[in-house]
Amino acid sequence: MGIDMDKDGRVGCSYYIAIDGALFVEEDIFMGGIEAVETILLRVQPTTILVPARALGVLVEFLERGAQRLESDEASDNKQGLHILRHLGSAEFDYDAGKVILAKVDLGPNLPDFLEVESTAEHSANYVGSPDHSNLMRLAKTINLESYLSIGCAGAVVNDLNRRISIESLDTDAERPLAFQIRSMKMSTPADTMLMSADALISLQIIRSELHPNPQIQCSNRSQPKLNECLSVSGLLQGFACTAQGKAKLRRMLFRPSTDVKLIHERQRAIATFLRVENHEALLGIRKHLRKIKNTKTLLLHVRKGVDRMRGQLSLRTGDWKVLLRFAMASIQLRESVSSLLGSSDIDSISKIRSDIDPRIFISIGETILKTINFKLSMETGRTEILTGASDNLDELRREFAHVCQILPEIKGELLRDIPEWAAEHIHHCTVIPQLGFLVAVTLNPETGEGVYSGQELTGDAWHISFISEDLVYYKTSAMADLDLQHGDLSARIADEEIRVAMELAAVVLEHENAIVQASELFGEFDSLLSLAFAAEKYGWVAPEMTTSNIIDILDGRHPLQELLVSSFIPNNCRIAGGVGGTGAEDKYLAISGDDEATDPSMLILTGPNNSGKSVYMKQVALIVYLAHIGSYVPATRATIGITDQILTRIATRETVVDDESAFLVDLKQAAFSMNFATRRSLLLIDEFGKGTTMEAGAALFAAYLIHFLDLDMEKPKVLVGTHFHEIFEHGFIGPRDGVAFAHMEVRLNPEAQDAEDQLTFLFKLLEGRDERSLGVLCAAINDIPSDVIKRASYIVSLQESNEDLVEAYENSREFDQGRLEEAELVARRFLAIKIPRTGRGREDISRIRAMLEEVLSIHDEDTDMYSEDRVPT
Repeated sequence: MGIDMDKDGRVGCSYYIAIDGALFVEEDIFMGGIEAVETILLRVQPTTILVPARALGVLVEFLERGAQRLESDEASDNKQGLHILRHLGSAEFDYDAGKVILAKVDLGPNLPDFLEVESTAEHSANYVGSPDHSNLMRLAKTINLESYLSIGCAGAVVNDLNRRISIESLDTDAERPLAFQIRSMKMSTPADTMLMSADALISLQIIRSELHPNPQIQCSNRSQPKLNECLSVSGLLQGFACTAQGKAKLRRMLFRPSTDVKLIHERQRAIATFLRVENHEALLGIRKHLRKIKNTKTLLLHVRKGVDRMRGQLSLRTGDWKVLLRFAMASIQLRESVSSLLGSSDIDSISKIRSDIDPRIFISIGETILKTINFKLSMETGRTEILTGASDNLDELRREFAHVCQILPEIKGELLRDIPEWAAEHIHHCTVIPQLGFLVAVTLNPETGEGVYSGQELTGDAWHISFISEDLVYYKTSAMADLDLQHGDLSARIADEEIRVAMELAAVVLEHENAIVQASELFGEFDSLLSLAFAAEKYGWVAPEMTTSNIIDILDGRHPLQELLVSSFIPNNCRIAGGVGGTGAEDKYLAISGDDEATDPSMLILTGPNNSGKSVYMKQVALIVYLAHIGSYVPATRATIGITDQILTRIATRETVVDDESAFLVDLKQAAFSMNFATRRSLLLIDEFGKGTTMEAGAALFAAYLIHFLDLDMEKPKVLVGTHFHEIFEHGFIGPRDGVAFAHMEVRLNPEAQDAEDQLTFLFKLLEGRDERSLGVLCAAINDIPSDVIKRASYIVSLQESNEDLVEAYENSREFDQGRLEEAELVARRFLAIKIPRTGRGREDISRIRAMLEEVLSIHDEDTDMYSEDRVPT
């Protein structure tokens, strides 16, 4: 991946996927900043990142945090990073150079150009009709040439690929370089995509990956550490996918939630079809077939290497042929099973499987493999074996080899007739060995290092040692040389013929490479939709109604992850609406101008006790909106979701020791991002903003933050807020007004209960109105904070609630603390006044010193009455 960012925060990116041979060029993201970079890294997960030498320090510092440490310092804790970071010359990221490089990428035959103009060698791209100009015009059809940073990044990526190809081409055995070829070029655009920042993806637990706890598994046969998916929406849904292709498709859906209502409805129709009762048994069978589908891109890469890079042996394992055979057979069965699903005639993904997958191709592939590979014998020998009948020439060579093996005892008999009788017992056998031919095995004489018999008393026959193995010496005789001339190296000829047959089989498979890849992609898309259906069935999700109205209306919504961790989950409703836009304002999601007045609040402010479920409620609303935009069903009884262009969060403060930013500064950056980029189609989640500074400053910033969105009037976004800053409402900074609603989570108090756990009961039910109670001290007691701390905190809270001066109250009413201080001072003075004699370390000496210390610590009863525990205020 190549990535760059300018001083204004514009981000450009391009990346290459080796297994697909695809080069992706992202559109420049204006004012994206590090947040956009982090989101791209989460989505793409690159193994190598290229940056220009002139890259901004903030970008380099951010990328270095997750980079692999190549130094050999064993004490480095971050040696095993997620990617390799490489710095290239800034000239490689030049826009003009990148544009020319992309124009020269060969993606196949070009269309004829009907305008021919004589070109010059210099600046030929500027002349209309020149080859370079034609290439640029053709490139402009698929790539936005105004994405200056991204095109520069793409040029750096292509240059790096060319360097890798040049290195690989140095291999003289290779007929042509295979890896790092660009077979397709695509432009990734944010159009029709709901934007999700990295903060939103992590805060809402849409993704949540961590390094695998086993260090050996982390780095086993991988170019980057293995990540373990924790409890997250991604892990939840991908657990239902049966194929690697399905997991990849599902991941792309998760990272690119759509705002295209047509696409969302298409996915919902597919899920509805899969959930029909009459299709249940058929889908169980389909899942069994899907589990037989492997990643064909990797297999085809092995096949292609087997054709182009034969080095005297079959490079394809038997297991690869078996997987291809299973894929061919499963493809035929899957096409028939999918086509038989009831109500699937109008499902686009199923229609493509029915029309684009030709069963005759896969029948031909399967029959060819079955007629070529002997799977049973291959399993026994551990190598790829060719079936009898696959090649007449191979069968003839095998018969000849079998005949030679049969006559070897006769050859030994003829040899024994010619040699002395005493030597017969030292001749073990005659054999044929690949590359060495026919040989005679003789007992080794350890003293001479030669055979006990080596052709003595034979005239005209010289015995030459070929090699020595353990207690045998192998000789080449004139008779063995004659057999070599007569039959040749049969083993090598058989191996060559087997390779030729395997290459022919590989060529047959590669003739249908596009059909295999297309089928694999279609099955992956089907698998991803099927996983959404099985998740909806298992967890009781329903189809949301997608609307162009700017509202969120949820009945009995649930958190898709939290409900898995509790015995019973209390559902809650939500109804908010964003601005409708000014009179005559055009909305790309509406067919008409949005000039209706909004009657529902745009901002819902949640107050009430800690740990009552406010944050879970806010997150569940956002996750329901998010799931609706990927085309999934949602955890609710009913949901009407308006098209949302982005979800912005100010929830989690992600601190790390490698940052030089305070927690409050991180919060401010998240808040600034939401204020700069939110539209009336956006959903904002604001939880406990302003808590990182003084109460007065935090409350002031929080109030101004909310008022900013409320003052947007017709352009105000949908906002969910959680706070404990009650003073801004009590003093009227934000009071009852249009667009604001208050709610809280219901709790029950029982002050008479002895145990703290029984005094507070959370009901997790959303009620209208504001609750001024925070009950933080009681929550602390429930969570095992020491009783003396709870007692002191309760006393301070009581003083605050009565509006007393804490300093004065502390001085006048905390006599117990004052007495303790005086007592401590008295003990300290007594200790300094005593004279400890220089004594030995005997028992009597130690007892004398202990008695002196006890006298120092002794306080008369009349001196301590005023400090009694009974005097502690409650």
